[in-house]
Amino acid sequence: MRVFVTGASGFVGSAVVPELIAAGHQVLGLARSDSSAQALEAAGAQVHRGDLDNLESLRTGAESADAVIHLAFKHDFTDYAGAAEADRRAIDTLGGVLAGSDRPFVVTSGLAGFALGRTMTEHDAASPDSPRFSEHAALAFASRGVRVSVLRLPQWRICEVRLKPDTTTITDCRR
Repeated sequence: MRVFVTGASGFVGSAVVPELIAAGHQVLGLARSDSSAQALEAAGAQVHRGDLDNLESLRTGAESADAVIHLAFKHDFTDYAGAAEADRRAIDTLGGVLAGSDRPFVVTSGLAGFALGRTMTEHDAASPDSPRFSEHAALAFASRGVRVSVLRLPQWRICEVRLKPDTTTITDCRR
């Protein structure tokens, strides 16, 4: 299967791409920089130049694939609304290409702001008040002939954890 992967050289993509290749899939990875392109080539993937703002590039990448995995997100927290809107446009473009094809479309989303104060499960819907539209935008394509899956990725932090009787202290957290 030929799989178009956005965010292919990123934190999650750099783990997903080798797994796909090892499973016998051809990977077409979106690269916005020369260093990303080199990393993808070194991993054995084909390079597709573009970024989340280049909707035509996203469109042609998706058109040439049997499946799409959308991992990219602009981590510009000074303009989170703009980053979320770019993500929504990317999902709309990719999903629009896949509409009616029954091809798989995997989209990642985050957990920040969900189920505050309680345990969240897969049965919890994304909040309509969430500033990130990924989940709602992707799931809208399920009724349009696309096999949509949404993966909610947790925040990752590296922390020192000190266990004491009846107490857990977490210190020195960093991303």
